[in-house]
Amino acid sequence: MIAAIVFCMAGPGARAADLVTVVQQALGHDADLAQARAAFVAAKEAVPQARAALLPQLSGGWGRTYNSIEMQGLPRQSYWQNGWTVSLTQPVFDWTRWTTYRQADYVEARGAVDVDGTQQAALLRAVRAYFDELAAEDEVERAADYAAAVDAHIQVLQRNRAAGEATVVDVSEALTTREQVTLQQTDAQNALRTKRRALEQTTGAPFEMLARLPDALALPRLAPEDADAWAAQAKEHGYAVQQKQLDWQIAKLDVSKAEGAHYPSVYATGSYTPAGAASGYSRPTTTTTGMLSISIPLYAGGAMQSKVRETEALLDKSHEALVGAARAADGSARDNYARYQQGRVRVDMLTHLVASCRETLAATRVGYRVGTRTSTDVLRAIDTLYAMQRDLFAARYDTIVALMQLKGDTSTLGFTDVVQINAVLH
Repeated sequence: MIAAIVFCMAGPGARAADLVTVVQQALGHDADLAQARAAFVAAKEAVPQARAALLPQLSGGWGRTYNSIEMQGLPRQSYWQNGWTVSLTQPVFDWTRWTTYRQADYVEARGAVDVDGTQQAALLRAVRAYFDELAAEDEVERAADYAAAVDAHIQVLQRNRAAGEATVVDVSEALTTREQVTLQQTDAQNALRTKRRALEQTTGAPFEMLARLPDALALPRLAPEDADAWAAQAKEHGYAVQQKQLDWQIAKLDVSKAEGAHYPSVYATGSYTPAGAASGYSRPTTTTTGMLSISIPLYAGGAMQSKVRETEALLDKSHEALVGAARAADGSARDNYARYQQGRVRVDMLTHLVASCRETLAATRVGYRVGTRTSTDVLRAIDTLYAMQRDLFAARYDTIVALMQLKGDTSTLGFTDVVQINAVLH
């Protein structure tokens, strides 16, 4: 069993529009999840229906009959008869019905797995949409800070230009950089609008403000730190794999039912008919019957053999689907494991790089003031700092989503994980 992963607390409690709120709203709004739940309600009826086919079947009826009897040499007789009848049928041996009853448990289990898998997929979509919008908001803020830094440098250049300490080339280069930043700001605003629409479509409601990640976030280590262990868990317990395993079991029982069509069926039947309704006798007659019947299929034009071949082919298909699902689960788990492990390292490196770039920018500005650095050096330092910030913001969100997807691959992702992440938001 994969050990639970807990985020380290790094900030105050989350606000109203936090991750828990968004996920709950998304789960209540998701149409696929609503369909899966309705389908599960229907799937649960497979067991009582199959069980009912093995229990006694009782039926009753009532009739009114007009009788007219004419015999040579005797007077004609005519009369009405009223009567009712009760019939009881009990399957003693019917392989098809018994196999259907065994199969019903798998049908119900398939519905339950569908609900769990669909709910997990909806949860992942909500988490991804939430962090996509946060990433877009960070990019808007980063672009604004980038623009402010370039504007501050342009002001310095303009003062130096007026004092004869800066060239036209320096000012032109800075203005070109400002145009590039303006383009980044426009792209960031457009991306933010797109991500907000995506989140609104996921949840069915707009959110004015989302709780954010703290600047310092301790990403947890995986337990165990073994890609093979996570891949094995995904191959055995991934929801897609579970669905294909149940489909395979259902297909095997379909083969058994098709083969059972060759077997005899044994039924015990009984009926009770007082007053002899439509019996043809002039006097009331009560009829009671009991019978043990055996039905043996002899020839059906080759239909039974064809059905066996069909179900065997479908069994092969379901087995290959199971193999494919296991392979896909293995690959996805390994990919997300690598993404998370590499993401943790990347976040740490980028955090240190941003701090170093900020120090470098401060030193470069001092060097420009004393004449040991050029305007180009300052612009390059500004660009490097904000490029590293952009990469850091993206890496943090990508890494968290990779962790959630890894847990989703192993079917261990739940609302508890959302609460743990939510605890670090502010």
